Amino acid sequence: MEATLLWIIETLNGSALSTFVMGNPYVFPILEMAHFMGLCLLFGSLLIIDLRIVGFASSVPIHKVDMFVRFALVGFAINLLTGLLFIVGDSERYLVNYAFWIKMAVIGFAGLNSIYFFRRIKPQLDTGTASTSLSGGAHLVAWLSLVTWSCVIVLGRFIPFVEDL
Repeated sequence: MEATLLWIIETLNGSALSTFVMGNPYVFPILEMAHFMGLCLLFGSLLIIDLRIVGFASSVPIHKVDMFVRFALVGFAINLLTGLLFIVGDSERYLVNYAFWIKMAVIGFAGLNSIYFFRRIKPQLDTGTASTSLSGGAHLVAWLSLVTWSCVIVLGRFIPFVEDL
């Protein structure tokens, strides 16, 4: 294991926050429940948004799904916070795990896809100009969102079962 990674793991494991997360029998399970709820909020909202963008439920005005963007952001914020607490609490599990690092890379790609969505697609939802169709590669952005976040879910489930680096 690389010396820098070992130092990071030892530093995190020695922190009071790590002790709090791993030393209390209720904290980690509560974090897992919150992480799952955040994921449900994030992915459920993205399903509604992305499936509508690609053409499902076309009778629903496309600007109406815009409200679900807020729910997706709240879900992402919950997962970001709980995920960071998982890493601090149990860095030996996460920071040496292939599935974790691949998951982080996929989240990074999903973030780039989201930036494109917020710059090019969401303004069309905000102005209501997209009554029936969207431009700017909206279908591709929606499909990429569905695929990448599905991969994130699968990779997250792989973490307990993948060998260390």
